[in-house]
Amino acid sequence: MTAPTAVAPVPVSDEPATPSTTARTLRRLRGALVAGSLLTGALCLVVSGQAHAGTDAAGGRAAPAVLRAEAAYSALADAQRVALHGFRHDTVVLGGLGDRYRNDIAAINQNLAELAGYNVAGPAGTSDLQLVEGLVVNYNAEIEQAAADYQQTGEITRALPALWYATLQYQEVSNTLDRLRKEESAALTARRGSVWLAGTTVLLFLVPFALVLALFARTQSVLRRRFRRRLSLLLTTAVLALTATALSCSLSLQASDGHLRSALDGPFVEAVTLAQQQAGRAAAEADADLFAIVARVCPAATSCGTHLTPPTSGPVTVGPDQDGHQQAQAEARFTRGVTDADAWFSERLAVLVLLTLTAAAAAARALNPRIDEYRFGGR
Repeated sequence: MTAPTAVAPVPVSDEPATPSTTARTLRRLRGALVAGSLLTGALCLVVSGQAHAGTDAAGGRAAPAVLRAEAAYSALADAQRVALHGFRHDTVVLGGLGDRYRNDIAAINQNLAELAGYNVAGPAGTSDLQLVEGLVVNYNAEIEQAAADYQQTGEITRALPALWYATLQYQEVSNTLDRLRKEESAALTARRGSVWLAGTTVLLFLVPFALVLALFARTQSVLRRRFRRRLSLLLTTAVLALTATALSCSLSLQASDGHLRSALDGPFVEAVTLAQQQAGRAAAEADADLFAIVARVCPAATSCGTHLTPPTSGPVTVGPDQDGHQQAQAEARFTRGVTDADAWFSERLAVLVLLTLTAAAAAARALNPRIDEYRFGGR
């Protein structure tokens, strides 16, 4: 009897072979390239978005708040100058306070209303703003009363009490506005110091970008060593798209920061300086007129119970109208600078998204043919 012969098992053709280490490597590289590309693009968009928000906070709100506070302060000083000039030279008796005074009061209220929309000084700024609005109403009421008393009697002595109370109100408004200006300026300084407006934030996406580039180089090395492929068109496309993303993001951030810095350090400072100079000259002229009025009514130094220091103002070299024109031009240049800073982000947002998706898609498809050669493309 013949012993049974052992037969070796024949492998079934559709049994899965042992997974290739090359296929696993390619899969991992593909996943890492896609994730790295998306991460770089996402970080680029985050940094750009935060920088845009910082630009809007500093140039779109904080700086205009300072400008409106300065404009209100300057208009207040000019209103006091115009009113006291009319009382000193007796023009109030004939024509009242005049259109220039009323325009100044309207300018104060308009600037305060705009400041309420821009206010970035928090509750303290809001409180001072409300206080100023009430004080301006009281100041105007006292000036109007003094003008009415003067027109009714033709005697400056009858108008002096209301005029003096109006001056006290003016000083309180001026002090409160000065405090409000400092609060808004401090808020602007804080927003300019935001970390998102610092140049170092580009490292948030440049560092992963460099790592992804190294990963692309590693992938190309694997393809060249194992598949004898010197160059992958899709990998090259992915590298170029990702490089364009990082480069465009960096340049837009740099350009936006440059426009904002130039606007704040140039026309913004010029507008603030002109407003302060105009306010200083107007306040000095108002003090001189007030001293002359009191000296005329009260020849003796203490006969009216006042103790005013003689004015020491120098000659006026630039008229208020010329100053106002120069200030308006400076504000217009500042607004254009901030608009240009914002435009760099809005114009490139869609481009950054498109480049990021292109890099990720090209990286995802670049290795698919090589993976399919190992029959793991769909598994």
